[in-house]
Amino acid sequence: MDAIAAAFVARLERDQPDRDALHTVGEPDPEHAAGAFLRAVQDPDLRPTCRLWAPALLRSARPGFGAQCLADLAQRLRAAGSAPIDPERTPALPRVLGSSNFLARLLLRRPDWVAELSGPVPDPPDPSPVEPDWTVIRRAKYRGLLRIAARDLMQRDFDASLRELSELADRCLCAALDCAVRETGVAAPALLALGKLGGKELNFSSDVDVLFVYGAESATEDLERNRDVAGVVTHFKSGLDALTEEGFGYRVDLDLRPEGRTGVLANSVDAALNYYATFGAEWERQMLIRLRPLSGDAPAAAAFADTIEAFVYRRLIDPDVMRDVHAMKTRIEEERRRAGRDLEANLKEGPGGIRDVEFLTQSFQLFYGARHAELRTGHVPDALAALGRLGLLPEAVSSALRRAYTWLRRAEHAVQLVEEQQTSLFPRDHPGQLALARRLGYADAAGDEARDRLLEDWTAVRHEVRTHFDALVFREGE
Repeated sequence: MDAIAAAFVARLERDQPDRDALHTVGEPDPEHAAGAFLRAVQDPDLRPTCRLWAPALLRSARPGFGAQCLADLAQRLRAAGSAPIDPERTPALPRVLGSSNFLARLLLRRPDWVAELSGPVPDPPDPSPVEPDWTVIRRAKYRGLLRIAARDLMQRDFDASLRELSELADRCLCAALDCAVRETGVAAPALLALGKLGGKELNFSSDVDVLFVYGAESATEDLERNRDVAGVVTHFKSGLDALTEEGFGYRVDLDLRPEGRTGVLANSVDAALNYYATFGAEWERQMLIRLRPLSGDAPAAAAFADTIEAFVYRRLIDPDVMRDVHAMKTRIEEERRRAGRDLEANLKEGPGGIRDVEFLTQSFQLFYGARHAELRTGHVPDALAALGRLGLLPEAVSSALRRAYTWLRRAEHAVQLVEEQQTSLFPRDHPGQLALARRLGYADAAGDEARDRLLEDWTAVRHEVRTHFDALVFREGE
């Protein structure tokens, strides 16, 4: 415990919360926060453990909000006749309450879920298959998010977070397809993951990009099957999208299918393959790098995935691949700016952001993937590591890009942790930046010092990524 926290706790135990200390650590409203800490320390179940929960709240994004939620939670557990909060058993609890508004509300609605946070670092989500029931699916998702967020806030290895979020979504989507099949009475099509889900790098709050294909022996069978499968897909999407008192499942995005929003909801394997062979664009090759069969009709999924690989990884080297990828990224940035988007504060789409690392990596995969099977992965850090091992990128560059990518993804998760919103915006305001620093684990006693270090790292990461993107993609294109 640092000096500021120790002095704060000493005064708090005398029912005198230190407003100056709250201001120093970065609390935006010290007066209100002091009242919340006072209420918490006067709770009979919380007072004996003040030295455990108060320092953790002080280093959270919103100390006062967290203290208020902790006091509310203690009261609700007592009213329910449940065991009181034990910060020794659930050390992640104060960090969750002070870092995530939506998870704090979730715990107040479901106080019994405090048990999900047991242990020095809570366990990963339950790996068991999820029961095919829409309510059970939503509960499984939120129990899983609670554990994953707590694990992140306890500073475990971040790569595990991406995998756990993806595997949680896998289980929920498989159960959702089972629900849709059971409720429509139609045989399951093949469900394939794309985007970050396909690469097992799902965001904390993200759409899930999926594709549906099915087997059909004739044109007549295809017509009938297409109509039936469309009903399954519609039911699958509406069941997951539905917002209830339990929350929602996942936002399902079907726009990466052949012909996008104007295309049919699902295609036969032959129709999908014919589309890509005839009309497939460069961006679709790039998108299909992350294709991953997930559930449903396994033969159809295998037939499509095995055959489409030749479209993605062409045997003939195309010297325009790198140039096309760079031009696509430049065009996207220009379109976003014309639309009024603040790209300079965008962790994902801005210069030196997540997309730069993804596009750089995928351009090398498209260029060299036909000759090197280990590059055929939708997982960006794995692909970067393989590029380094193969000598296609200098090892130092590969390592630097992986570190930068991890930092950017952690920051993106931290801004999404607040309200489970699909956002990648780096805060522009001082309080927002300080709160982000705390969610990322910048533990400096003084809040301004934590914020300054965050801004230094943000500037350095963006510069490094953009420099490598411009140099490498242009160099290989030339």
